Amino acid sequence: MLPLDGRPGGTETGAPERNGGPRPLRNGTPPPGPALLLSWTPTPAVDNDDRTWATLSASSELARRLAPDAGRAPAAGLTFRLALPEAFGAEPLLRLAGGETAAAAPGSSAQATVAPTAPGDRHGAGLGLLTLTTAAEIAATGTQTRVLDELTAAVDQLAPSCVMRLDSRLRAAEESLREAQTELLERGSLVVDGDATDSGSPSRGLETAVANLSVLRHQTHAWIAGWERVVAGADPSGTPGLALRDALGEVGKLGWTGFPAAVHGAYQALVLDARRILLTAADHLLRAPNRPLTALRPLVESDLAGRAADVARLHRLLTTLSTLPQTVRKRSGGMMPNLIADQAAANARSQALFTRMANALRSPVWDGRVVVEVRSLDSGELQVLRPV
Repeated sequence: MLPLDGRPGGTETGAPERNGGPRPLRNGTPPPGPALLLSWTPTPAVDNDDRTWATLSASSELARRLAPDAGRAPAAGLTFRLALPEAFGAEPLLRLAGGETAAAAPGSSAQATVAPTAPGDRHGAGLGLLTLTTAAEIAATGTQTRVLDELTAAVDQLAPSCVMRLDSRLRAAEESLREAQTELLERGSLVVDGDATDSGSPSRGLETAVANLSVLRHQTHAWIAGWERVVAGADPSGTPGLALRDALGEVGKLGWTGFPAAVHGAYQALVLDARRILLTAADHLLRAPNRPLTALRPLVESDLAGRAADVARLHRLLTTLSTLPQTVRKRSGGMMPNLIADQAAANARSQALFTRMANALRSPVWDGRVVVEVRSLDSGELQVLRPV
């Protein structure tokens, strides 16, 4: 177990025994306080390569922190399991993202107490930060992809006239965040050579993503507030469906055909910004190697809770719309039966669309665990694995 508070500790071990047992502890017992649990088991001869989420070089920061001694690589042929006792302030993001975690591997495994080779070097806080951000990214990207696919499918089936134009700024931010996570695991920093200033600021790609997400977040807040006003002003006993759709489309001057794409973009902007908050805070702490992992909570918890609350607002809005009775507005002099039928059908489709979108935004269940599995290859490379 690695202490997460930056203290040098009083124990150390060598590399894990290949039979899964720990080497004897020296110099006493682990220090009290939260600790990252590091265990390992021999990699099965036949494994599912579809689980690979990322492949890292043998010289990566994660490999360096997993190595038993400075200058050595982690033992090959093992699957390491890193488990945190809590999310240290990232709970709102993980509750929003859900995601499955890998169960403890059957058979032999071991706990390693790894002490730093020098004060402040390779203690558990840094490895804990890499574990936490990786677990959150795996869960968030998986859930985000599922939600966006479900929203798109619902629009394609129930509102094919609505155009799902995706904001290029969101695509660019998604790519920048994935690259940032890779940089953390490879280099232990978000600074990229040639793309950073002398002051050590993040790469220009990430800085652009941060600026764009700030603009999109404010735009999203304005949309949600406008849609909430529309719902608040609707007659709960029954409101004309055509008027409701027009009023929703009037927010942001998007038109009804732009409403589903706006919901799609609003959700994506909020989740991407939550991921950005965690990654940039982790980068900040990794530059201060003597700070404990508990220092992460005040940096991220409030902002992450705010993004999760905004997604919850969006979910409540769509849930209310899905249960709001829609009527056919009759003009003076009556209407032809086929026009009434067309309006009724449009009402049914829009209500079904609201239901499908609300269901897509329902937060999955998170079991409270933060676990990442990493496989060490014979080449020295590391494979970060998706949960089973």
